[in-house]
Amino acid sequence: MKFRKADALFILFAVAVVVGVSLLPTPKDRNPPVPTDAGHQAIEVEKECLQCHVPDGSKPMPERHPKRQDCFRCHARGA
Repeated sequence: MKFRKADALFILFAVAVVVGVSLLPTPKDRNPPVPTDAGHQAIEVEKECLQCHVPDGSKPMPERHPKRQDCFRCHARGA
């Protein structure tokens, strides 16, 4: 089998697509991080976020926020 110019262009295109997709922002890049205050840093289990971030809590989530309980997937923890 002979390696043609079209084969090289296809491989180059495929590599460019993979590199381009890897550079796309992740949800953690677009969303606000978990605050660095002591109350937030003490949280170990994501479900503890719902103590305050429920409709009747002290800081309810916005109406259009996804109804999820895996907060750290989108919100990066502070250092």
